[in-house]
Amino acid sequence: MPRKQLSMLLVESDSWGLKMDVPLRTRFLEMKQNGCESVFPQVILLSLADSDKMKAEYAVDSVITKPLKASTLAACLFQSLGISITQANNEKKHHGPDSLYGLLLGKNILVVDDNKVNLRVAAGTLKKYGAKVECVESGKDALERLQVPHKFDLCLMDIQMPEMDGFEATRQIRAIEAKAHEQRDNADNSDAGSTAKKAQWHLPVLAMTADVIQATHEECTKYGMDGYVSKPFEEKQLFKAVQKFLGPSASS
Repeated sequence: MPRKQLSMLLVESDSWGLKMDVPLRTRFLEMKQNGCESVFPQVILLSLADSDKMKAEYAVDSVITKPLKASTLAACLFQSLGISITQANNEKKHHGPDSLYGLLLGKNILVVDDNKVNLRVAAGTLKKYGAKVECVESGKDALERLQVPHKFDLCLMDIQMPEMDGFEATRQIRAIEAKAHEQRDNADNSDAGSTAKKAQWHLPVLAMTADVIQATHEECTKYGMDGYVSKPFEEKQLFKAVQKFLGPSASS
């Protein structure tokens, strides 16, 4: 019977150090350096800490922090195996436009949260429904990504972040959009196509919060937000929150 090729290898950090399991680690590094990517499995390190430095030092593809959480592990597995979009396409056959699959499939979503675990969980959930997700860890980074013109269809913004919270980041996003509209007006381009373009520069921004009391409708509206969703996401609430912005009626 032919031997099956490994797709993924989960390794405990204590077993992958410079002084432990040297032959196995050395062999994998040699395979990578020799261009054997097609037969080289994804290596995921299980560790108490997560950092880009650790990822580079241990020469692994991803790092999952311990203790393991099902949602975090699932998000990492989907990403590493590259099956999230394919799975969503298959699920779409059984879910029409009145489902999260129909709403989120192929949409570009920016998730803003200073907590890496929260980012992974949120991204994993959204990708499960076929969304294309980018994550940033601060309001300032979000502003850099959302300079007009940008590609995003929706932004999910954590409220409580250091330096710049979600409300202030949203206020500045609206200021960027207003400036873009003003520049277009000043260009004296008053044809019908220009009017349509002006209308599109309002990115839906939804507050993410673990405590919905923090995100009242009045407070969200005050800073230019369009609503809020709970953390972690609840499917029915998420559908209700994004339907008005990503549903068929939103593009009409």
